[in-house]
Amino acid sequence: MDIFGISLAQLTIIIGLIVLSVEAFVLGLSTIALLAVGVAAVIAGALAWIGVIPETWLSLVSTTGIGAGVLTLLLWKPLKRLQNSKVEPNNVHSDFIGLTFTLTAPLSLNADPVYVKHSGIQWQLLLDPQSEEQTLPQGSQVKVVGVAVGKFTVTGC
Repeated sequence: MDIFGISLAQLTIIIGLIVLSVEAFVLGLSTIALLAVGVAAVIAGALAWIGVIPETWLSLVSTTGIGAGVLTLLLWKPLKRLQNSKVEPNNVHSDFIGLTFTLTAPLSLNADPVYVKHSGIQWQLLLDPQSEEQTLPQGSQVKVVGVAVGKFTVTGC
């Protein structure tokens, strides 16, 4: 059977690669279902292309479905473990770490937030809980030791 000048096995491989591309580049490998279907479709197409399974719609769809189910069962626990692994947000490398600022207001662990504008963005300054100082007065120099979304963790210089 020829569709668009290619065989059904080749079409299945192409569809599998498209599904994998959508999963990787659009969804960021966030769903196991599309990952399993894409890989299973590529495998089913390859098996039909080399003659291991018949090149019919029924055999390719069945093989893709069964393969997706088996892959989901095999990959569920390892991918779940990977998804639940903890990543410390302050351990990322950033060009902002090491920047110094002069405080425009006193900064402490429990006081109102202090903000600084840098690179056109309003950043909230948070005092590092492991810092020796519990309060830094207005006019103090602080150094960025951690970065999170919209927040700089700072310590006194």
